[in-house]
Amino acid sequence: MAANLLIVPLLAALAPLLTRVIGRWFAVPIVVFELILGILVGPSVLAWVEPIEFLATLAQFGLAMLFFVAGSELDFAAFRGRTGRNAAVGWLLSLGIGILIGLLVGPLGAAIIIGIALSSTALGTILPILRDAGELKTPFGKAVAAVGAV
Repeated sequence: MAANLLIVPLLAALAPLLTRVIGRWFAVPIVVFELILGILVGPSVLAWVEPIEFLATLAQFGLAMLFFVAGSELDFAAFRGRTGRNAAVGWLLSLGIGILIGLLVGPLGAAIIIGIALSSTALGTILPILRDAGELKTPFGKAVAAVGAV
């Protein structure tokens, strides 16, 4: 238990340092290091950190904050007009294709769940990557944010 409370904050401090060091040669978003370090020390690989209730609560809080920050970075003006229309049509097409794929492996109820899972994005992960790359305010960044938000 005590090791969990020491290792997790150390990894949180290590991720940006790794991003800075590796960034000298090529750009890697910080979220990549956060995920890799979490997988590495978690129960699937080294098992240095075991799931405990406090970390589960902390993870839920972190996820809520991630979505809050992602939502505050959205430019809702980008949803008007062609970008918003294309984002909605693209998502509906993705959902439909996902449901069709789901129907190949299960009944309608499971197909809908599979369709939603296949058409959903991790907006909270995408937006920080776009922001770090300086792409969030570009037409590409606005389009990706619109599709992710839909």
